[in-house]
Amino acid sequence: MPENSSYDSVKNFLCSSQLPSHDVLFELTEAVSTLLEEELTVYRPADSRGMPGGLLDFRTSFTQTAVPLPVIVLPDLHARPLFLLNVLDYTLPSDFTGEDSITVFEALQKNLVNVICVGDALHSEYQTRERWHAINAEFEADISTGPAMTAEMHDGLCLVCAILKLKLLFPENFHFLKGNHENILNKTGGGDYSFYKFADESYMCCQFIQDYYGDDIVHLLSCVEDFLPLIAVTDNIVVSHAEPYCEFSREELINARCDDGQVIECLTWTQNDSAQQGSVQAIIKNLCGNDEGYTYLAGHRPVVGNYRKWYGELFIQIHNPAKQNIALVYKDKKFNPESDIVSVIKNNDDIENSEYI
Repeated sequence: MPENSSYDSVKNFLCSSQLPSHDVLFELTEAVSTLLEEELTVYRPADSRGMPGGLLDFRTSFTQTAVPLPVIVLPDLHARPLFLLNVLDYTLPSDFTGEDSITVFEALQKNLVNVICVGDALHSEYQTRERWHAINAEFEADISTGPAMTAEMHDGLCLVCAILKLKLLFPENFHFLKGNHENILNKTGGGDYSFYKFADESYMCCQFIQDYYGDDIVHLLSCVEDFLPLIAVTDNIVVSHAEPYCEFSREELINARCDDGQVIECLTWTQNDSAQQGSVQAIIKNLCGNDEGYTYLAGHRPVVGNYRKWYGELFIQIHNPAKQNIALVYKDKKFNPESDIVSVIKNNDDIENSEYI
């Protein structure tokens, strides 16, 4: 990668050996919460309160854009800074952007691509389950900022800082959807739930940030979460964190934060095999008029291999926590999971060869 101060400002977070400072976290979260609160753009219509709605609409017929952009969809990130760095360094196929030998970061700089993340920035998963066991022991000893928890939060918060920086650098091209793990307050209500996987991750992360940084950082992170979009649509895909549990109209998706949290819950928490029949197809049709040529992409539930397809190939899950895969959505063709899900791993000895079980 050539010398690039913007790139370095992101890479420095992803490669840092230190936790972000209080002042850096404060500055980034305050700036991004303000940016998101004011993100009333042609692609993000206002809800009934006059605030940025829950829907990102990049369809050319809606935005009146002459040339649509290809889209890169990132699955759940879960405290994997190296994954995001490898994404930014990944050299895109020339037919994807029309330019040779251009990385994802360079494509963002040139406004040649949109990046959509499906959410879940914090809380590492299967590769660090032993660390979570150590964190359990620390909390049982009433230690909230012990070495295991500090290592976990280092990975998570360095990743969060990079995400926030990318949003500031590329506000119109880099987008992060809310996942079920975007719940820094560890609350239950309004579509959010406290959760427990290997440990009491939701509570533990909130407690660490309170004790290490202070309540102001917890508050600002929650402000960022409160303004995150929930679902995105382009000319050939719809993306949300999870499979939609039931059908929603376009207006209901825009007004997701004006109800009691039903839309938020149904787009972030849906278990496999639990969605109402036809919900994916109905949402696509409600957003686009028909489902011809469309694919609905999501993460949330882990898959074995590169993807899991449902309802033919209408709904595809792309999150394998043992891999570093991204989905390349070409602007002029239907998404093909066999060819368009690619690895960004640089080293063949990396974790790509392992499988999620």
